[in-house]
Amino acid sequence: MKPAIQRSTLTETDSHSMREDSYHIEMDDLTRFPLERSDDCENWEDVSHAELDALLDKVDEEKAKNFLAVVRGGSFSKLAGYFYRIRPQS
Repeated sequence: MKPAIQRSTLTETDSHSMREDSYHIEMDDLTRFPLERSDDCENWEDVSHAELDALLDKVDEEKAKNFLAVVRGGSFSKLAGYFYRIRPQS
């Protein structure tokens, strides 16, 4: 009998990683968007997807799903003391 394979929450597709839930359903993907974070919603700084993925790995699945859905929907959401959003186009 083969040992069970441990699955990651991220799968590689083309040039980026796709986050999946425990049922292997893809969560909202933010990798094609530039992201920003702020502690006061006034002064925004760029944030890498790798850094955000590391934070999302530390929260439960439902919180990660909600966070990604809110940000992908065009609003901002708070995680680990910062607000995150997709950088507006100027």
